[in-house]
Amino acid sequence: MTDRFAVVLARHPAVTGAEGVCYGQHDVALAEGWERMADGLRTVMQGVGCRILFSSPARRCRMVAERVAQFMNLELRVDSRLREISFGEWEGRPWSRISRTALDAWAADVSGFAPPGGESGSALRARVRHFWTEMQQRGQSCAIITHGGPLRLMHGMVHGTAGNLLAPSPPMGSVRVIEQGSTPFSTGPSELRIPSRLPLHQERHRSVRQVATVQGST
Repeated sequence: MTDRFAVVLARHPAVTGAEGVCYGQHDVALAEGWERMADGLRTVMQGVGCRILFSSPARRCRMVAERVAQFMNLELRVDSRLREISFGEWEGRPWSRISRTALDAWAADVSGFAPPGGESGSALRARVRHFWTEMQQRGQSCAIITHGGPLRLMHGMVHGTAGNLLAPSPPMGSVRVIEQGSTPFSTGPSELRIPSRLPLHQERHRSVRQVATVQGST
């Protein structure tokens, strides 16, 4: 295990046919042009030396991951802990057809409330935290392609906080490079060749590597 590594956090590209619908773990199709995001993600991963790619099992993540892994000839690990939160019986329904009372109850207690047959925020947090801790202990540069819910929590874990499940999601197709390590991590000249025209939202954050202690509610 090295003391310096990079983590590339990516949200799947835009989807189609799901506007106004609660889809959670339900599979939805990627919109046209998703390959551009995959190729942009590959360029970022090459720039920081990723050799492992983790993906949610959802088709909208896995298609991107398979394209990148095949091109780069790297290890792909599909991990169920990276799934979006399950909305149970709500999935596939328009948000407008879900009871306002139920939605208010969820918003009031995201950690404790679970839709019928679904998953609470605390259950999502537990599996994401387990993945994050394991990934940190590896200490290897890697990329993770997942969903808005897990990414909200991971962005908090970068800072050692709980993360807010009601915060705005990172944009679909966005990529964020997290530099982890006991000393500053340098990606080297290769990152300078990443074209600015790529359809990616790129951010950088440097932090001391740590296993985040997550506590409290969202």
